[in-house]
Amino acid sequence: MSKLLSASLAIATLSFVTVGHVGEQSIEFGSAVSANPSQQRVRWRPNPRLGSARSTLSGGRRGSAVARCDATQTAKPATLTLLVPQTNQGLFTTAANPTFFWHTETDQPTKALFILSDPNRAEPVFTKTLDIDRAGITRVALPSEFTLKAGTRYRWTVLLACNSGASKEVIARSFVERIENANLQQQTHTQTGVDRASSFAASGIWYDAIATLIESAQQDPKNSRIKSELRSLLSQVGRPSIEIAQVIEAMFGS
Repeated sequence: MSKLLSASLAIATLSFVTVGHVGEQSIEFGSAVSANPSQQRVRWRPNPRLGSARSTLSGGRRGSAVARCDATQTAKPATLTLLVPQTNQGLFTTAANPTFFWHTETDQPTKALFILSDPNRAEPVFTKTLDIDRAGITRVALPSEFTLKAGTRYRWTVLLACNSGASKEVIARSFVERIENANLQQQTHTQTGVDRASSFAASGIWYDAIATLIESAQQDPKNSRIKSELRSLLSQVGRPSIEIAQVIEAMFGS
């Protein structure tokens, strides 16, 4: 992991020129159900006035939300997938301390390093090392002492150690920006579950929508509607079907 930490510092110095596990604990739910986006209550509608990471961040290395280790003779390649829209649209949150999710496909324990970077600072804002003991969803909630400033486009990066016998890691990146929307926050304050996720998705606020659905699934693991809505939301933002199947299996079982 010292290699990962060294890599994190190198990434931090770049100018902005880029649940088997939830809450670092395993969770298991019931079987997943199929979803037809046209029948879902959570409908993804990016807000063109808010822009996207691709259009609002100029220059530099944007990276990818998916990374894969090389295959070896003893292990299949580990895959790291950030749970974000394929198009980079809607990478927003209304939360000062949002939660970030990714899926790791691996057949053996490994380590990951989460890094949050501010374009106006040379050093990372926040880093965290995590042990991943099997395939699944991992989340990192930003601690209260590291609040996001509204209007700043932050980059978050996950480095995954590859178990290939050599010191190697793969990197996946995405972005997050906090926005202030008093009307939306008032609307969602009294909502829960699918209703709350629907409001965020309709406003193009990705991180709040996905976090609401995942947390709702934890609280009500036998609710087939929530499972269906989560599958649909990932499909609506362009995640490939194989990725969606892995996420649903990790959360709800086969």
